[in-house]
Amino acid sequence: MTTYRLGLVGSGIDRSLAPAFHELAGELLGLDVRYELIPRDADDPAAVEPFLRRLARDGFRGLNITVPFKASAWQTATEPAAEVVATGVANTLLLGPDGPSRACNTDFSGFKWAYRRRFGAKEPGDVAVLGAGGVGTAVSVALADLGATAVRIFDVVPERSGELARLLRARDPDVDVTVAESAEGAVDGADGVVNGTPVGMHWKPGSPVDLAAVGTQSWVFDAIYSPIETPLMLRAAATGMTRISGFDLFLGQAIDAFEIFTGHSLPAPAIARLETSMERLERERGI
Repeated sequence: MTTYRLGLVGSGIDRSLAPAFHELAGELLGLDVRYELIPRDADDPAAVEPFLRRLARDGFRGLNITVPFKASAWQTATEPAAEVVATGVANTLLLGPDGPSRACNTDFSGFKWAYRRRFGAKEPGDVAVLGAGGVGTAVSVALADLGATAVRIFDVVPERSGELARLLRARDPDVDVTVAESAEGAVDGADGVVNGTPVGMHWKPGSPVDLAAVGTQSWVFDAIYSPIETPLMLRAAATGMTRISGFDLFLGQAIDAFEIFTGHSLPAPAIARLETSMERLERERGI
């Protein structure tokens, strides 16, 4: 039997549900899947390429990539997907014998899946995107594809906001793209709020925006799922906003990544089983 050796590379990954998801998905389909956490913090960016090649030689067939490597790890891939070229970031690598071959962005496809599951064909409207890093970029491009009329960008590093704004304007001139001077200014009057920052994670608690500015919008998406009930999500629940959680994104991107890694699609009953199992595991962990 073929063994699919997979892993997650990045920092702050100790509570990831990815190993449990992929190994259970493999079990449901009769595949031998082994998934490992590979903690790695930013050091010398040039060292990423030989590190990935070493993992390929060690037998890894696929990797999920998280902060701080989403903008760099894919650049040695021989076949970057269109959304990777468009966004400059990737979170999923298929490995060949010598290193990365295919690079994809399942944050991009996973957010689309999560949004449509919640809203169907309804368009996102005017959306505030907090954080212009890997997730913020992927979600912003997905929002444009979903029919957003406007995207307001705020990042604590102004240069990142400007870079994402230029990317969106070049890709879709019909979307009104602006750079906000503050998180509160971005969300004021918006239809939707996106948190693409790490603020709210178990290792970086808090909110990316003053919570008093949240509540008049229609919907919110928080990319964080450890914990799901961040201060931003709790505020949204208290004010009656429709919520898309980081768990929704996790599920969507994991479904897509599993197919990329193994070549096998997950049928609806398997997805339902995986969703239930991952939710139960979260509760047991007390996340």
